[in-house]
Amino acid sequence: MSSPDTIWGPRYRGATLGFFGLAFMVAYSFAAVTTAMPQAARDLDGLPLYGLAFGVTMATSVVSMTLAALWIDRSGPQKPLLVGVSIYVVGMLLSAFAPTMELLVAARALTGLGSGLDSVALYVCIARVFPAYLRPKMFGALAAAWLLPSIVGPALSGVVTDHFGWRWVFGTVPVLAAVAAVLVIRGTRGTGMNSPVPAQSRGKSDGVARRLWIKPAWALVASVSVLMLGDASARAQPWWPVELGVAVVLLGLAVHKLLPKGTWRAVRGLPSLILMRGLMGTAFTVVDVYLPLYMIDQRHLPAWLAGLSLTVGGVTWAVGAWMAGRGNMTPARSLRWGAAFMLLGMLVAALVLLPGWPVWIAWIGWAAAGFGIGLGYPTQSVLVLEQSPDHEQGTNASALQLSETLLSSALLGVVGAVFAALLLLGEAGYVMAFGVACTLALGTVLVSRRTT
Repeated sequence: MSSPDTIWGPRYRGATLGFFGLAFMVAYSFAAVTTAMPQAARDLDGLPLYGLAFGVTMATSVVSMTLAALWIDRSGPQKPLLVGVSIYVVGMLLSAFAPTMELLVAARALTGLGSGLDSVALYVCIARVFPAYLRPKMFGALAAAWLLPSIVGPALSGVVTDHFGWRWVFGTVPVLAAVAAVLVIRGTRGTGMNSPVPAQSRGKSDGVARRLWIKPAWALVASVSVLMLGDASARAQPWWPVELGVAVVLLGLAVHKLLPKGTWRAVRGLPSLILMRGLMGTAFTVVDVYLPLYMIDQRHLPAWLAGLSLTVGGVTWAVGAWMAGRGNMTPARSLRWGAAFMLLGMLVAALVLLPGWPVWIAWIGWAAAGFGIGLGYPTQSVLVLEQSPDHEQGTNASALQLSETLLSSALLGVVGAVFAALLLLGEAGYVMAFGVACTLALGTVLVSRRTT
């Protein structure tokens, strides 16, 4: 009989399968949509809105992440998780039928609301269901759930996009989401996952909680700022530089209110962990968005082959997370080696921008970058949950996600604006995007030394 002290033992097997299924759905959705989006932008004559189509999901998720923290800390994570899946499904269906790029962007905004609830709730679900010594292995299993979609997702969605159309790619995600929701409900039955925090624990933080209700208002400011950044990135109006500047200022004010004190000063411990997540996730996202587009736009590869970078990065991400979950390295070493591998991988991948260099150099670099973020991501999540009492798990998990989302959405907006301005200059826009990502990766290396 399986030992009860494993995530695959009788006691935890159902929950493991449920969370694994949900991560699998998210992984397939990410790989498939990222691969199909360049063709969708071309078909809908919306290339200037390409960056906004990614950034808007992050913008709207900021609001739902903040609300999720309050909801979860008061009533448990299960309901926010399932509501998030439902909203996500509606957004994907609307995306599949969008007749214009503007409506596709709007549908992606709805998808972001669902993903914001899910991303925070899933972390707290793991904290509520699994004891501390099993959480690293569960986070490693979540990364493994990305493996198969990362291998077959980009190629499969590329084939579907090339032969049937990008709309079919969006339409397949709701089917997987429904299966994942059933697995979560069945697998967590009887675990007490949705039990609220005991009143005596909650009472200690009631004053803090009352102040936290101000955060959704600041989250709305941040979301609007990110949308302004995206609109400015399209450069459709003559006042776009002013709009860009105002958005950056408002976002800076909102971030100061939404993240823990000391985050931007990289105070040792929790603030640096949260900052590292933002820097690492944003660096990876920028390249993940623009590398497939570069392969199609400048190297003239078909969609399925352009998505190979997502495949190799996803595979090595899973390998890195598996190694982090084994516990053979200390958390500090996992974070530092992860940051170093990601920086090295990005520098190697950027060589594809040089004349005469083969496309496979980018895939080698992205394999190293994926391995690095695989080492870092689950370790950050485990450490944040370890440092959080029950009544602050939602708040701190939300801060971890908000750090990445706010920085990623802001940078995608700014990078998108500059990229659109450089469209007529060949590869200049891609050089700029890679340069921003490598700079953030360097910052990740520096901050990683202050996380423990």
